Amino acid sequence: MISPAFFSRRINRMPTVRKILVAVDFSENSKNTLKYAYEFFKGCGVEFHIVHVVYEALPEGSYIPHTSVGEMGKTSMDYATEELDKFIPLRIMSSGEEIHKAVLEGAPYSTIIEYAQENGLELIVMGSQGASGIAKFLLGSVTDKVIRQSPIPVLVVKP
Repeated sequence: MISPAFFSRRINRMPTVRKILVAVDFSENSKNTLKYAYEFFKGCGVEFHIVHVVYEALPEGSYIPHTSVGEMGKTSMDYATEELDKFIPLRIMSSGEEIHKAVLEGAPYSTIIEYAQENGLELIVMGSQGASGIAKFLLGSVTDKVIRQSPIPVLVVKP
């Protein structure tokens, strides 16, 4: 039988997490992931970084009439910034917790990892399924790539 002292020693050695990234894609699952992370870490002095990544991959040889690619990207970034403001529940924004919002552009998995490293974040929280609702195996493809390539621990929240 394992003594309670065994668990006490192990818990005392657990690292303290003070800066986390919560990746959102505006899906219902990512809203649940954000709420879960907030409820789990609220009141612990955690700095929340809520991040959305805009990924505009154009197929080779694509033609976009009347709008330059740069203008289209700016429009997508503006739209995503507005959506992120609406996406985060008011009770989280007005909670007094330290909240940082970021809308980034690039390949989602590598952009999430780079942002976390550049900002000294200690944990990445993601949903197991993304906006498409299609999981190739058990996890969404972005979450799977982050888990495989991130040197930072990843917490996956199931729907």
